[in-house]
Amino acid sequence: MAALSAITAFKGVDPALLDRIEARSRMIEPRDGTRLFAYGDAADAVYAIVAGEGHVRIGTIDRTSKGLMIAISGAGEMFGEVAVIDSSTRTADAVVEGRVRLLRISSNVFLETLQTNATLGANLCRIFARQLRRTNTLLLETTFESLEVRLARQVMYLARQEGRRTEQGIQLAGRFRQGDLADLLGATTRSIITILNAWRASGLVIYDPSRAQLTLCDEAALNAVAGSVEQQAER
Repeated sequence: MAALSAITAFKGVDPALLDRIEARSRMIEPRDGTRLFAYGDAADAVYAIVAGEGHVRIGTIDRTSKGLMIAISGAGEMFGEVAVIDSSTRTADAVVEGRVRLLRISSNVFLETLQTNATLGANLCRIFARQLRRTNTLLLETTFESLEVRLARQVMYLARQEGRRTEQGIQLAGRFRQGDLADLLGATTRSIITILNAWRASGLVIYDPSRAQLTLCDEAALNAVAGSVEQQAER
């Protein structure tokens, strides 16, 4: 079975077509820290994460070295398709964290498939709709919510995405330095440290700075900070 069958964007696509796409693509296993593309690069391929416990972080840094993390993509997801679809340049950097196995699909192969396969097009529409909905939610939160509420909602979202249950609580997958959490919210590292210290003192989380590992110990309390359970489910 083609590796692409596990990728959300390719669900329901004819397996024979997936085999042909894979045959015309290249499987790669980049090292931790590899920059796959950078802001402003030509968009010559899309990437599907077919395996691995790591992530690909999508983000950018401005001229003052302040970062903004746009997305964290894991196994089963695809990234880099937007700039390919509109024949433009990359709008962010893509950096590997941990171990991942990627299928690099050239822009020509991807566009050819998209133009002739309605299932792929419909899947992408649903993915883009979810991304737009989440972007809209984050914009509203940036305008109306405190930084502590926004941080609580982000860590609960990450826990639901790929959190691992341990004896101490839900451990977020991957490494999250305080600066990474700040980049997720467009905040300063100092402000994130202040909130994490308060949460640690209250027993809500455990944070290991040497391993950049965050564990959520009290889900109910964090949900109370973030808002209602119903609101969290929508996000």
